[in-house]
Amino acid sequence: MKQWVAMLICLGFFSGCSTIGLNFNFWSQKAPETPAPVASEIKSTLPTQVLLYDLDITDRPYASLGEVSVTLTKLNPWGEEPTKEQVEAKLKEEAAKKGADALIYVRYTKLGASWNRVSGIEGKAQAVKFTRY
Repeated sequence: MKQWVAMLICLGFFSGCSTIGLNFNFWSQKAPETPAPVASEIKSTLPTQVLLYDLDITDRPYASLGEVSVTLTKLNPWGEEPTKEQVEAKLKEEAAKKGADALIYVRYTKLGASWNRVSGIEGKAQAVKFTRY
C-alpha cells in the first residue's frame, strides 16, 4: 500500500507542470513584421567623408549627435606607438556609425604608462550632422 501511495505522489508531482493537451505556443509566435526601409531612405556616411575641425563651424548650421571618444594603446611595451592619423581614422569610423557629417572640437591626449595600461593616445570630438547643405 505504501508503494502505491508513493507512486501516486511521484506521478502527481512530476505531471503537475506538464503541458500535455494544452496549446501553449509561446515560442512559436512570430513577431509582427515591420517593413524594411527603402534604399532611398537609407543615407549612410562613409568614414572617409567625415570632416574634422579643431574649432567650431560657423558657416553651416548643424545638430549635435554627442561626443565621440576613442583610445588607442600599444599592444605591448615593445610595440609601436599609435599615431595621430590612426586616432583620426578611428574617430571618423565612430562618427560614421552615428551618422555624423563632421567632428568639431577634435582634441588629442597623450596617455602615459600606468599599472594597467601601456602608453597610447586618446581622441575626443563632438559629432555633428549638418542641417543644411
